[in-house]
Amino acid sequence: MEPFTLDVFISKRFVSASLTHRVTSKQVAVAGTNSKDIKAVLKSRSDIPACLAVGRILAERAREADVYTATYTPRERDKFEGKIRAVVQSLVDNGIDIKVYLD
Repeated sequence: MEPFTLDVFISKRFVSASLTHRVTSKQVAVAGTNSKDIKAVLKSRSDIPACLAVGRILAERAREADVYTATYTPRERDKFEGKIRAVVQSLVDNGIDIKVYLD
């Protein structure tokens, strides 16, 4: 088991993702389209380019915190496709190894 987990939340209005330490429940890196630095440069805060931007920024912040691997397990109602896949793929493309566990 990896010590860090990825949590992705996507609504109709925004996208957010965080990396959390499994034991201490401390968030080590957080990114979302509601933050001032991201929402100023995006046309929409909930489309695929926004998901890619969140993944890129989360990867940068994770590397600053010395986190290079994490796990992701989708919630029961979430499917691993579309926007969620875009966030995870963006993290992988930017140097964070994500292990996806599908039930």
